[in-house]
Amino acid sequence: MVYFDYEKEPLRDILFIDVKSFYATVECIFHDWDPLETMLVVASHADNTGNGLILAASPKAKEVLGISNVSRVDHLPDHPLLKQVPPRMKLYIKENMALNRLFETYVAPEDLLIYSIDESILDVTRSLNLFFPSPHLSRQEKRWKMAQKIQKEIYEKTGLILSIGIGDNPLLGKLALDTDAKYQKANNYTAEWSYRDIENKVWQVHPMTEFWGIGTRTKKQLAKIGINTIEQLANSNVDLLYYRFGVIGEQLYHHANGIDRTILSETPPKVKEKSYGNSQVLPKNYTDQREIEIVIGELAEQVAARIRRHDCLTSCIHLYIGTAYGETDSGFSHQMTIPATNVSKELKIHCLQLFRKYYNNQAIRHIGVTYSKLIYTQMREIDLFSEVHQRLAEERLDKVVDKIRAKYGFSSIVYATSKLPGARSIARGHLVGGHNGGAGGLDGLT
Repeated sequence: MVYFDYEKEPLRDILFIDVKSFYATVECIFHDWDPLETMLVVASHADNTGNGLILAASPKAKEVLGISNVSRVDHLPDHPLLKQVPPRMKLYIKENMALNRLFETYVAPEDLLIYSIDESILDVTRSLNLFFPSPHLSRQEKRWKMAQKIQKEIYEKTGLILSIGIGDNPLLGKLALDTDAKYQKANNYTAEWSYRDIENKVWQVHPMTEFWGIGTRTKKQLAKIGINTIEQLANSNVDLLYYRFGVIGEQLYHHANGIDRTILSETPPKVKEKSYGNSQVLPKNYTDQREIEIVIGELAEQVAARIRRHDCLTSCIHLYIGTAYGETDSGFSHQMTIPATNVSKELKIHCLQLFRKYYNNQAIRHIGVTYSKLIYTQMREIDLFSEVHQRLAEERLDKVVDKIRAKYGFSSIVYATSKLPGARSIARGHLVGGHNGGAGGLDGLT
């Protein structure tokens, strides 16, 4: 068993920041409603997902009505004070960018990591004494004052309410945020976890799925080897964990002991292999194979336009098919290596080939297309059986279509199949990330 000397571990001043109910709060501020007292949900339109999805709920809606995010609109309770608004993704992205510009007044750019649209990590180690130079304040006091200062400024300038997890490293900051700060109204939604809190806080996180990096599947796999708590994980055999889970098992062991040696400015988080994809939940159960193939073709075309925008080719396509609720046959997820290309027509053919190989007449509700193993090059590889002039003509056609859509919007030019029953590209042309953009959606975005 390995025992850690926390005196030798990196000691950073981390503020892990979350905007409380970001989408819902932005909407409340826009409508001049109190974000903490208004019962509101941000819900996608019914014509997008059949009966709509709840993307965000205000704190009061969660508290009084027990509403959770990513549930169905038709599950909403009938309450006279509950407000419902559609999502406006462009507005949320704009607010996120403005928020992080304010964060940059507290830290250098390399000490700021935008973790998600509503979460950011600030390493204030190098700037703490600039804002609070007094030698009479302890490090802990300076951390809290910095958190309070940021909360106050953000609230005064934007109306957004921040929850902040303070930690000796990013992991402890994240745990403090997710399991403590978000519920500490009396402490202005702030909590601090340090190395001295490993046993009485980190080890006590329950259930295990509340711990960062442990989902339902990982929890089940750990249970198979007799690990049912974070404390047991922290005191388990690291060699056994490595044998069963590989490097992830070793990472879980270190995290359970509060160890995270990441320094934002020195070791940027590793980025997964780049890929581009798009998926959608269908507005109804699709049982007609022709209609399903139309949507697959539209998705293949949309993602092809994305990789062309980034001047790359794909040599691997991935197709995900999710079945409807109650369908006895499961869906499938398969990928296929292909000759590198970014031509829409070719990619449609490959995606449909993959679909026809595995489709078994199931009712379909979810479709996703992803392109990976990207190649950034202007060169083209032509095989002996390809008509070079035809290939070049198809590439030119794709580029012309891309330019028209970039200037006039995605729906300004579509294939005739997008006018047939079951097609979705026209209906979804104004969306951002699958949801209402509020002002044009995907049109003009990169």
